[in-house]
This record gives sequence, structure tokens and C-alpha cells, in this order.
Amino acid sequence: MHISSWRIIPAVVLATAMLLGCSSNDKQMKVCPRVAVLSEAGKITRFQPGPGRDILDIDFQGDIGDIVASCEYPDAKKGVRRVTVQVAPVFVFSRGAANREQTIDFTYFVSVVRDGEILSKQQFDAQTQFIANRARIIVRDDNPPITIDIPLPYKAAEYEYEVLVGFQLTAEELAYNQRWQGLGR
Repeated sequence: MHISSWRIIPAVVLATAMLLGCSSNDKQMKVCPRVAVLSEAGKITRFQPGPGRDILDIDFQGDIGDIVASCEYPDAKKGVRRVTVQVAPVFVFSRGAANREQTIDFTYFVSVVRDGEILSKQQFDAQTQFIANRARIIVRDDNPPITIDIPLPYKAAEYEYEVLVGFQLTAEELAYNQRWQGLGR
């Protein structure tokens, strides 16, 4: 593949401008911890009670479509640095053939992870309703947004933390996700 020089020059100018925009007068750069969806818990397929597990037995399916997140560094008190992360997950739900009530109940979690270890986990019970004859809804849980306060024991510790969001799944729902992950639905 050949890239002509007239494309390289604007790219270099843009990259330089972006790097200069990231510079700060502060002595340290303010970086947010990584916020992401836990891959195996990013989808849910809930079946109606009973042994059936075909398409007609699905109550609802859901995906975490996005996570709206922001962070702030409050003034350090007594030398302890902290970062406050606000999270508002966005869910996309599809109504299944077995859903007669047009409502769904689900639980999701927000956890703080460092070096593969779960430091904290909060669970949130939620309920939503499909509107009229609609089979799909998008819900943003931001009233109020979830606030997580993370102490930063030393400089650059914010790079070690992750905030992970996912559905709280039963063992059967997790096995279903693992079986179908990568195959598409």
C-alpha cells in the first residue's frame, strides 16, 4: 500500500496539535481509569421460567450498548489523591416472544478492579417497561449517575484501575453467553 506525501503532512500536523492539546500547565496529567463493559457479562438473555430454551421462550435480551463516564480529581486532603468516577450505563433491550407483561427486571453491577482483583462491587436492581407495542427500548441509567471514589496511593496509580460494568447473570445465563459469544445472534 502506498501513501502519498500529501496525506502524511496533514496527519503529522494533526498529531502534533493533538499532543500539544494534551499538554498541561499542571505538574501532573489528569487521567481517568479505564471504564469498560465486562465482555462475558455485557449481554443477557432471560428465558421464561420452565425448561424451554428456544426463541419462543425468550422473555428479553439486553446489551450494554455504551457507558457514559466522566472523572474528576477532588482537591487532595492531607496528601491523599483521589479520583471520582461517574458512570451511567446505556442498555438496549429487545422484548422476547414470552414477554407478556411488557416489563423486565434485571440487575447490573459496577466494580472497581486493580491487577485482576475486584476491590469493590456495587449491584443495582432495575426495572423498565416496553412502550405500547414496541419490541425494543434504550435505557440510560443516570438518575442519579453512579459515583465511585477511588483512592490513589501513589503517582500514576490511576493507570492500574478499571471500572467494569456488566449484567449480574445467573450461572445458566453466563453459560449461555459463553456458548454463544463470538457466534453472533
